[in-house]
Amino acid sequence: MPWVIIFIMSWLLFFIFIDYSRLKDNIAGGVLSIGLATIVDSGAQHLQLYKFCNLIIPWIGLPAPYIFGPIFTMGILFIQFVPCNKWLQFLHILIFALIFAAVDYLTVLVQVAKYFHWHWLASFFFNTVTFAGLTWVTIKFIWEKE
Repeated sequence: MPWVIIFIMSWLLFFIFIDYSRLKDNIAGGVLSIGLATIVDSGAQHLQLYKFCNLIIPWIGLPAPYIFGPIFTMGILFIQFVPCNKWLQFLHILIFALIFAAVDYLTVLVQVAKYFHWHWLASFFFNTVTFAGLTWVTIKFIWEKE
């Protein structure tokens, strides 16, 4: 049930905040996020760093509602809201990284994920690197195209 709640909440936020006029360009953020999350989370589970439980709909050993819920939708929204100012970009990255680390932490609390050799701070670090990369992709490929 927690995966369904996460899925629904992320899509609600998506529909509230999405700018449909920019969706064509920003969808790359969702697709890249799915790719990165699939690689990282599959690899981390293979290395027994952590494990997802109660996979109601599996996606390569991952919960599909998680991948196609917050990973996809928030990847799109992240790119949509990347600010021009460098300091605001830094803040934008930190806020999204903290939100995703909090979601990771909550999944452990409700026992749909288990940490073996992992910590939520490691999630925060990887989330920060991922969102910094998505910011670079936004600046380099989306903004320059415009």
